[in-house]
Amino acid sequence: MMSVGFSGKILSALALAVTLSACSSDSGLSPRSLVSGGPDPKAEQEALERFAVVAVCPEVQVRDGTQMLAVFEKGKEGDYGAIRFQGTIRKFARECRTDASGTTTIKVGVAGRLLAGPKGATGASTLPVRVVMVRNGDEVLYSKLYPVNVTIAPGTAAADWDFVAPDLVVTGDKSQGNFIIYVGFDESGKK
Repeated sequence: MMSVGFSGKILSALALAVTLSACSSDSGLSPRSLVSGGPDPKAEQEALERFAVVAVCPEVQVRDGTQMLAVFEKGKEGDYGAIRFQGTIRKFARECRTDASGTTTIKVGVAGRLLAGPKGATGASTLPVRVVMVRNGDEVLYSKLYPVNVTIAPGTAAADWDFVAPDLVVTGDKSQGNFIIYVGFDESGKK
């Protein structure tokens, strides 16, 4: 029987470690790629985009004075006894994604409620909701008016509404600065 000295044990342990590390080295092949014949470029791109660092994701706020909107009877604007409907903004949120080129796409969701007023009845109304994105306080990068159709059903006095503005974009060259997204009713767009 042959005796292995201290240095022989170290060499044996080192050889075992090298062998094991060779077995576990990353060759770029995963069990999925071995079964499917290779990596899935579409899945890899989706994963990169899902976990990419977002360059810009502005805070959303309701612009002062635009959270409520009164819809009056025709010819009686300003007569609060002649309010047909009153719209309110109750919730808002945003979702931001930055692609490999550095362009960020932002979806803004806005939700609220339409209430029947003293002269209200059931029926339809169109609420003019504006979404604006500004950079550094005064540079308007996006401004769009969305007509939101809401119907109060017979036998009820209110209806919830919501919509998503899907098309706000900040290109990579404009991604520096202080951004904010404002939502609110735009009286000039009232019908």
